[in-house]
Amino acid sequence: MATAATAVVCLAAVAQGFVLPSSSISTPATTRESSSSSRAGGRSSSIPALQAGVLSKLDFKPAVDVYAKFPDPPSTTAAAATTAMPHDELTLLTTTPAPPAIIMSMDGPPPNNVDPFQLVKKDLAPFSDSIKELVETENPVLTAAAKHFFEKRHGKRFRPTIAMLMSRAVVAGGAADLEMGGASAIPVPVADSLRYQRQGQLAQITEMIHVASLIHDDVLDEADTRRGDTSVHKLYSNKVAVLAGDYLLARASVLLARLENVQVVEIMANALDALVQGEIMQAKSSSKDLLDLGHYLRKSYYKTASLICNACCSAALLGGYAYGSPTVVAAEKYGYHLGLAYQVIDDVLDFTGSADVLGKPAMADLSLGLATAPVLYAAEEKKELKPLIKRRFKEKGDVETTYKLVLGTDGVDRSYQLALFHAQRAVDSIASFPPSEAKDGLIKLAHMVLTRKS
Repeated sequence: MATAATAVVCLAAVAQGFVLPSSSISTPATTRESSSSSRAGGRSSSIPALQAGVLSKLDFKPAVDVYAKFPDPPSTTAAAATTAMPHDELTLLTTTPAPPAIIMSMDGPPPNNVDPFQLVKKDLAPFSDSIKELVETENPVLTAAAKHFFEKRHGKRFRPTIAMLMSRAVVAGGAADLEMGGASAIPVPVADSLRYQRQGQLAQITEMIHVASLIHDDVLDEADTRRGDTSVHKLYSNKVAVLAGDYLLARASVLLARLENVQVVEIMANALDALVQGEIMQAKSSSKDLLDLGHYLRKSYYKTASLICNACCSAALLGGYAYGSPTVVAAEKYGYHLGLAYQVIDDVLDFTGSADVLGKPAMADLSLGLATAPVLYAAEEKKELKPLIKRRFKEKGDVETTYKLVLGTDGVDRSYQLALFHAQRAVDSIASFPPSEAKDGLIKLAHMVLTRKS
């Protein structure tokens, strides 16, 4: 996967002749973009004037290094660590936000009656067929393995749904950028829009990367099932599964280059890089790191939230906004916080859900030696959990003992509160977007993440 991440950048550079497309360098939008030097939410748009043979370079930082991870005030150690931060980033991390317009709740009524999946159902209808065509090869076994998830079970289509909803929401949200002086382009209608078509391709790319990561994860974790179905490596072999995942990433890279947007290529390549870093963190963490909730959230960002976050950011960029503009920052923050909320709830369900509902074995994380939020919170109360965490629950009876100890603490409840914090921040981040069905869909998705059972 690391090789694939490098290949993405190279592919895009070659495909575009080392310059941005003419439509990107000859319009008034670029003039506004290159002249914008203000920072929004820790992001800057430092795009120099482009000449032949020069690629734009973003002032890119992983979102986990920019936005808040915890609802609690920074500790003394954390406060000392922020003294070297620029003033705007420090303010972002420590300033108390204004009271939210929409209050998220674990057990309250939904914030609206919108069905987010129904909103983009028509857009995603040809989705699986399109991807199956993209992954056709001369080798029938490799083709069948790469198509497996798209033919057998469509899954939730959670990530492409987010990408398409964000694409629609930013079209409606241009007024906020214009009022703040940070717009790079005036949004165009969705109908017959080349931009929306490219945003749809971005959604496909996002799902292809996600499925490839699942195939690779199942090999690493020796998982027998995925989404209630037999995993690819069990159907074929480890070698075929690895090659199928690699091929999906390669095809996603080609499709990414065809978007003709170097900034989006760089951001999505960073998502690929993050996926690899997350796997390394999971496999090679020190015993000290295994006990650290901050380390857990960073790993969760790399493995889960980064792809959602970067896809949302890319959707706004493809909508015509400058990197660092209020709309792009809002989209990125939404994806970051929603992604973390999703992963925390996923880890809670490992304790509270059944295998039939989850589509994977219960207590799978513990069996893999993973200490997630419920365990780490429980360990603050039950000190006897710490040696079990450090040895990754390898001894006989460790998994069962941990399960019982966690359920005897407030670890699950505190994890729900952590997820609620991130879901609330996700909704708050798009509060400035003008009203639209797509915005309501994104808000509803945050509620669905909090209340999901699988």
